[in-house]
Amino acid sequence: MDLADWLSENPDTIEHIQNVGDVLVDCVVKKLDEGFGGSNPRETRKRINDHLWCDLLVAMADAIKKFSEAMDRIPEYVTTIIMQSREAEGRSAFLEALVRLAVRTAWEPIKKMIEATGIPEIQRACRILAVLICPAPEKHKAVRDGALLPLAHEGLLATSKERLEQVFPADWVRRLHEGFGSG
Repeated sequence: MDLADWLSENPDTIEHIQNVGDVLVDCVVKKLDEGFGGSNPRETRKRINDHLWCDLLVAMADAIKKFSEAMDRIPEYVTTIIMQSREAEGRSAFLEALVRLAVRTAWEPIKKMIEATGIPEIQRACRILAVLICPAPEKHKAVRDGALLPLAHEGLLATSKERLEQVFPADWVRRLHEGFGSG
């Protein structure tokens, strides 16, 4: 099938192409003109047209593919980390299939939240929620290292679990504790 024919049947792709093109023209070219254009930005643009844009786009597409593949491996990685953490801390072992199901079920909606909201916000939310639901975060190495320490670097460590619980609606906290069997 011809690329033009395929594009005529896939109008969403045309919109995406236009959006990427707009980023290049409206953002990147402008920044390059500001940073490297000197007194003659047109001449600079001519010089950088020697395959910069196609190199950038092909490399970006490759990076996106690698990122996507890494995103697909996250559930496997998370399952492995949980299993290793439990073993290292001398906690009772979980059936790996149970952990894998929990991780895969949580990952899809969290991945959508990351796409909609961004990595830092969802990462912070996971850390705060881990502190909230952990019965003893100070005694749980994974929570100390993976949630409390990063939150401390953000200046949030002084906020106690009790204070965080005051921030969230009481009914939501109660449902959360009941849902995790700690209520």
